[in-house]
Amino acid sequence: MAVSVEPIRDPEACERALLEIDTLLEASPGTADADRLEILSILVADYERRTSELPDPDPVAFLQFAMAGQGRNQTDLAQLLGSRSRASEVLKRKRALSAEMIDRIVAEWRLPYEQLARHYAVESGAMRILRRGAIATVALVMLGASVAAGLVSYYGADLPSTDELRVYASSMPSPPADFVALADLPPDVVSAFLAAEDGNYYAHGGADPFAIMRATFNAVPDLLAGRKPSSGATITQQLAKTMLLKDEGPTLGRKVRELILAGRLEDALGKERILELYLNASYFGGPAYGLTAAAWFYFDKPADRLSLPEAAYLAAVLKAPNSLRIDVPDNIAPAAQRRNWVLTRMADDGMITPVAARLAQEAPLRR
Repeated sequence: MAVSVEPIRDPEACERALLEIDTLLEASPGTADADRLEILSILVADYERRTSELPDPDPVAFLQFAMAGQGRNQTDLAQLLGSRSRASEVLKRKRALSAEMIDRIVAEWRLPYEQLARHYAVESGAMRILRRGAIATVALVMLGASVAAGLVSYYGADLPSTDELRVYASSMPSPPADFVALADLPPDVVSAFLAAEDGNYYAHGGADPFAIMRATFNAVPDLLAGRKPSSGATITQQLAKTMLLKDEGPTLGRKVRELILAGRLEDALGKERILELYLNASYFGGPAYGLTAAAWFYFDKPADRLSLPEAAYLAAVLKAPNSLRIDVPDNIAPAAQRRNWVLTRMADDGMITPVAARLAQEAPLRR
């Protein structure tokens, strides 16, 4: 059934939408109320974006955001500009966008010329740090708008505190036999999961504002295309859901609780322990819970002996565990496509060389 929702054009309409959102928070997934809740949330976010006095992004920030929204990466930009080094220098602010570059981007990717043609300074290392800090501040301000503030206060009251989580972590039993320590894994294994699930893992404090902005940017196109919108969840958020919120349904309230717990987990456990628990608690399809079980199930070997293409596949399968299982013949093509995407991300992020990525992409999924 279609969901009819009026556009939000003024503060009064926004206030009415917020009040309605509060009444729909416990809506069951798949119902008309759940659809209405999702659409209202998107409309409120869009209204606040349009009415907030935020500075226009400079050309490089706009280009990076637009590339993420279109699913493009540095390799795509290099192909468009005819040079990998030129693309890298533009994105790292070591080279200004020339008129020729702007014309190519506008013609091929259909981005607004005026956004790319704004004047900006080519930055030093110190300037880049300040810029990223400013962008992160704006993103956090958007994330901390009035809706989020009220929900955090309401849904965080009964969650374990940072100190309680520290006690919980220290009282955990000794790891079972199939638990694999992070220190025992090859670097490529860890890198594959970071590239696939959380490229900014070591830079954020539990939630990634940039990932949330990308998910918000893509939400309406995904809904119109009948796809499930991306959540923008970090590895820490996914662990919070797996460990402490697994019995809660996919509601807006759970998402807020997940965000709160992610910050507390970061303070209580630290990056290395969170990543270790995440790898050992994730579901990889079939009977495979945890990385060790997945390595034996798919490749008949321990996790510390996984090759680069095998690691990339296991990172890929988390996207849709039972739809990308390579023990099911019909899944081979989409599984290979997703694995190769992970390898491309690893190369783009400088985790492996382009040659290593290409060779791994040519490897069979199973021997």
